[in-house]
Amino acid sequence: MTEDAIGEFFSDRPKRTYDPFLLPDMETGAELILSSLKAGRRVCVYGDYDADGVMSTVLLHRFLCALPDVRPDVLYYIPSRFDEGYGLNRTALSIIRERGAELVVTVDCGSVSKSEVAYAQSIGLSVVITDHHACDSLSLPDCAVINPKREDSAYPWRELSGCGVAFKLAQAIKRRYYAGDAAVAAALNASLDLTAVATIADVMPLSDENRTLVKYGLASLNRGERPALQKLASAIGLTPGKITAHNIAFGIAPHINAAGRMACATAAAELFLTEDAHEMDVITDELVRYNGARRALQDRLVDRCAEMTDRQYGNDKFLLLRPPDIHEGIAGVVAGRIKDRYGLPTAVLSESVREDEDDGLEPVASAGHTGVCASRILKGSVRSIPGVDVIAMLKRHGELFLKLGGHAMAAGFTLAAENEERLRTLLNGEMETLIAGSPALLKRDVAVDAEAEPDELSLELAVRIRAFEPTGQGNPKPRFRLACGRIDNVKRMGEQGQHLRFTADGVPCVLFGTAEKYADAIAKDRPLSLVGVLDVNDWNGREQAQFIVREVLVP
Repeated sequence: MTEDAIGEFFSDRPKRTYDPFLLPDMETGAELILSSLKAGRRVCVYGDYDADGVMSTVLLHRFLCALPDVRPDVLYYIPSRFDEGYGLNRTALSIIRERGAELVVTVDCGSVSKSEVAYAQSIGLSVVITDHHACDSLSLPDCAVINPKREDSAYPWRELSGCGVAFKLAQAIKRRYYAGDAAVAAALNASLDLTAVATIADVMPLSDENRTLVKYGLASLNRGERPALQKLASAIGLTPGKITAHNIAFGIAPHINAAGRMACATAAAELFLTEDAHEMDVITDELVRYNGARRALQDRLVDRCAEMTDRQYGNDKFLLLRPPDIHEGIAGVVAGRIKDRYGLPTAVLSESVREDEDDGLEPVASAGHTGVCASRILKGSVRSIPGVDVIAMLKRHGELFLKLGGHAMAAGFTLAAENEERLRTLLNGEMETLIAGSPALLKRDVAVDAEAEPDELSLELAVRIRAFEPTGQGNPKPRFRLACGRIDNVKRMGEQGQHLRFTADGVPCVLFGTAEKYADAIAKDRPLSLVGVLDVNDWNGREQAQFIVREVLVP
């Protein structure tokens, strides 16, 4: 890195940002939105039910309502994960039209909704798409599509979140039409905390322009400028003024996502749209309950899937699991947990209600499913491991699927239940071929950045590592290997004893979520190595270094 790049990386006031009008169709989209508002036309912001989609919806709704020289008539619509699925759908568009809207602006969805956009136009709706998902020129709808991943995009940074794209749209409107308006500038800057939450929640790389957006957004969040975020943070035990990217990824974001996973994401959106403090309290309590229910159900289903794997599929190399009573809203999370536990690509299946469900996946033209009863359609959520491109693997058997979409590490599909066993056989055959060509494919290498002695893992070093924040996807904390000979003061933590606290050669350590996996190794009096990251534990105003263990290696 150059000296300037290093300075930018560590700066509290980074400047890495790009002209929003470099995004394709930005000028057309911004002009259509503003002219519609000025003409008194009703506009609907159409979002998604995950944290990125919710934050995008809130950001654009609040920003448009803050414009001073128009009479904004702005609705929003977030589809149900269970009844409608991901993305634009015709029923929703009809409802939006009946509510008097004349323009739909999508956030975090829509880039492959060609037929849905055509339907919207046929019933009198204009459409502007803002999105960040993969697309190709053949799939683009016939409307303005603002997406940095378009093949013809000249935008220098492709990895914006959906909310990041919505922010750039707001930035474009401000620059082109309200360049000297302090109130509009304030409304734009006030949306940076939403952008930070969405970028972290959607696991976007924390580098380049995202790093700029997240740094400013975290600063805003920690100044307490959004009461709804402060109430949610306090309700889940976060320290005001010291909220990190890690706190968002593992605290705030799951609570926002829980609404869409367990019920309806509208509750999460309303938390950030209401100005009523009592309503914020009520919704915050609701999100905490949703997340508790999600976590309990998720843990039960992970255990159930692990039992199925051990009992029925112990020799499989691609796990295809259909646990009874699977909750569709957490199938992807469960697949990820099982993938991590066994180190194998995993698909978790749930039963779909309707074959024609709008779920954002692309129809597979060759799928042989004529006459299949809709009640026997399965939806699959897939998570993969390094070296296994699951979307390429699934596409090689495209004739089995009704719909299919995704990327190398995560995918989704629907198929007739009668094809489940055939798919299991084919995917395991694919894995056997991959392993034969690359015998080390399933070997789990534990990467570390440095070896560390106990006295090196000091508070001074932990504080210096803070300068690398925000850390996460694309900018991980440095990982250390600590070879230790003595474990003391082992204590279980958590409602189910799922966490461990202990000292290793005098170094305070904590291990989250995997106590059962590593408890025996830690309890035995023998040398072992710990791999993890160094953090600062702030307890009752006293700071000390704490080693957060990710892996336990037994010689």
